[in-house]
Amino acid sequence: MRNGLMLLVWAVATLIGLCGPARAAAVVTEEFVIGSKQSYVDLYLRNKHPEDLYDVKPEKTVLFIHGASYPAHSSFDFAIDGQSWMDWLASKGYDVYSLDIRGYGKSGRPPELRQTPEANPPVVDTAAAVEDVTSAVDFIVSRRNSQKVVLIGWSWGATIAGSFATATPDRVERLVLYAPQWLREVAPPSDADMARVPAWRAVDPRYARDIWLKGVPEAKRDTVLPKATFTAWMNATLASDPEPGTPGTVRAPNGVVLDTMRFWASGKPRWNPERVSMPTLVIQGEWDSEAPPAMGMMVFNKLTHTPYKRYVMVGETTHAALFEANRRQLYQAVKEFLETPLR
Repeated sequence: MRNGLMLLVWAVATLIGLCGPARAAAVVTEEFVIGSKQSYVDLYLRNKHPEDLYDVKPEKTVLFIHGASYPAHSSFDFAIDGQSWMDWLASKGYDVYSLDIRGYGKSGRPPELRQTPEANPPVVDTAAAVEDVTSAVDFIVSRRNSQKVVLIGWSWGATIAGSFATATPDRVERLVLYAPQWLREVAPPSDADMARVPAWRAVDPRYARDIWLKGVPEAKRDTVLPKATFTAWMNATLASDPEPGTPGTVRAPNGVVLDTMRFWASGKPRWNPERVSMPTLVIQGEWDSEAPPAMGMMVFNKLTHTPYKRYVMVGETTHAALFEANRRQLYQAVKEFLETPLR
């Protein structure tokens, strides 16, 4: 559908267990295709909410935003032991959405992703992603007759969420920056380096586990992220790209790569945390080698105009805490922040 219209794909009620063996909450799953700012690219939005959702409140309306390599639906709605993060929040009474940015997952692919990578410059940068979040938020608040949503952004998703929140503060109830990007202490790239970045890249998720577990003691790696869990996530992620450039990979736009080179690797912030005006949580994993705790603390210290801010480090987790053994600590810490009264 175009021009912001939505298409309901399917809805189904499932039982998600709550605390205590005798209690269960029916959680409804709905999928939508919504229009984007680009008339030829539609966006995929997934929703989970309690079947008995009668009173929709901004503080309980959540939009998840994914990172640079993998889509939202196979991340935030990847079930482990029968329950995903989206399931868990919905079972607690939340109205939960996840958005696949254009070029990722079940959202439409820009035409450049159907050509060879070298045929075009990088596509889908942070500005384009913010446009997609704008489309998603517009749809959600219109559907629920609300005004605001909670944004939870993971990695690059935190950059997208922060950028949207500072540009459109009247649409954001609270902000969660999960493993946020910040300035990197590396040699700045040259103009020639940036000119060589292709439109997109083929990402092989088989290597993600080694990347995520880089900072984890060897003896704890299988406990932190069991191989069976990782393999199931990998298969779900591979299934998200129907036309990969190379078998066993998923396509990922390189706009975020060029953004990283132009900003984070060049000593220039991509967005301004000092302009955040809503309650904000920065949350990270102790063993995150991609966005280490010191990086998140720099973001936290720049949140100088928030009415309330909190920093949380989840012990014995990495950049991919949402898939790991201590994931419930991540879930609970976010929920506690969202439900903390400001007065």
